[in-house]
Amino acid sequence: MNNFVKIFDYFFVLRPTLFFPVWTVFLANYHAKLSFDEFTPRTTEVFNPVIIGTLLTMLMGSAFIINQIKDIVSDKKNNKLFIIADGYIKKKDAIIEALILLSVAMILAFYLNFGIGIVLSSVFIVTGILYNLKPFEWKDKTFFAIIANFLGGITVASVGWISSGIADLRFLVYATPYGLGLLAVYFLTTLADIKGDAEAGKITIGVKYGFKISVFLALIFEVAAITMSFYLKDYILFIPALISLPLFVITAITQKLEDALRTIKFSVLFVSIAVCIKFPYYFIILVALFYFSKWYYKRRFNIDYPRFAA
Repeated sequence: MNNFVKIFDYFFVLRPTLFFPVWTVFLANYHAKLSFDEFTPRTTEVFNPVIIGTLLTMLMGSAFIINQIKDIVSDKKNNKLFIIADGYIKKKDAIIEALILLSVAMILAFYLNFGIGIVLSSVFIVTGILYNLKPFEWKDKTFFAIIANFLGGITVASVGWISSGIADLRFLVYATPYGLGLLAVYFLTTLADIKGDAEAGKITIGVKYGFKISVFLALIFEVAAITMSFYLKDYILFIPALISLPLFVITAITQKLEDALRTIKFSVLFVSIAVCIKFPYYFIILVALFYFSKWYYKRRFNIDYPRFAA
């Protein structure tokens, strides 16, 4: 049985739990065409969200593998993401898997539509190249890490817009609150890894500014996301972001890591639930992946992951 479970190492090295926010942002913005009728699309071609979502998943999986390869030192220090860091998958094999996923996703994307190919390329340029690779390595530089996470959110949202048939560049305005919301969550994600990142020479928000300033920055950007989504009448983001706001406030007051981790998990959950209302089958996918992940990590490493407890 253990050998059977090992097969799934090549799936879970993609960090599938990180697909939750990616899929949620994509679907929320894919649905946006139904809500914003003031747009005058330059194209009327609408793509199946399952097809485009699959290509986006392959591309982001490739980027997540690259990130783990580049972060082997800090991941060891932070005792996380050990599939590559601890040699369960050889680095060479991980590189091959990343290249295959990227190549197939890009070829199919440009085959389907040139605009889809360009937008997906921009997602990988930000999340795969600028964020991870030399001479950029924005993930390790405070200001550029902020820019990369913000652009990552906008580009993923833009995939949803153009897939829904809207090529008017005004969609970038509507994608902005998603970039702001993801930034708010990103600031909190740096807190658990402060010690290991500092030892590995990474200058993240958490490392440079510490816990207190980081959580207040997260609160500020969450408020910005709420304000802008309300102004744009994007209620699929506004309502769950507003519900999440007390969690950010509590974290800012208590200055506790467990509250920060809880805020991250439930912020993503609330937006995902809102998207599930529009795409009911998405709920089945989320639940299935959640429990499949729990089964894998329990059987493979005897750990309880993922879970909602902080």
